Amino acid sequence: MTEKQEILASDLFEVGAIKFGAFKLKLHEKVPDAPLSPIYIDLRILRSFPKVLRNTIEVFKELIAGLKFDLLADIPTAATPLVAILSYEMGIPMISPRKDEKTHGLSRRIDGVFQTGQTVLLLDDLITKADSKFEAIQALQENGLRVQDVLVLVDREQGGAQQLEEAGYRLHAVFKLKDLLSYYLKKGQLEPARYEEIMRYLATST
Repeated sequence: MTEKQEILASDLFEVGAIKFGAFKLKLHEKVPDAPLSPIYIDLRILRSFPKVLRNTIEVFKELIAGLKFDLLADIPTAATPLVAILSYEMGIPMISPRKDEKTHGLSRRIDGVFQTGQTVLLLDDLITKADSKFEAIQALQENGLRVQDVLVLVDREQGGAQQLEEAGYRLHAVFKLKDLLSYYLKKGQLEPARYEEIMRYLATST
């Protein structure tokens, strides 16, 4: 990890974005019999911590340096405040693909202004499986936009990265979950028994 990544990793733990217990995930909607997750990453709370938002934006800037794109797009709503701040700071326009087309006013699946053929950097808070990423990518591509890269804060390492890669997209993650866990273990914030429990879960849930 870079110095900024270590600071952000500590921030996530301190504000309670990293939770331990037994949790249902979105993947349980499709696979209800899947084992409960012993870890839950709640990045929606970051909007309540301006200092952590600032550190997140700085780390995102590090990660996307060198990528070529015309627009930023969020997957609402967890990533929305992050992408809005990033758009403002970088001076790059932001658009938002919608899950459902509006049925009133201007019927459309994308909020914001764009031109056919522009390249979009798609951002979300984390990835488990890639279903929600594919939904957003489809909406963008159906409107004449190009997607090559997807950026997330945390890759839970449960198959999403591989799904994107197989479909021809590149995933960029600030943190891989196993790296976060190793960092918390080293810092004494995670008990060895809990660490081993989560690692066993990850080994059988990809």
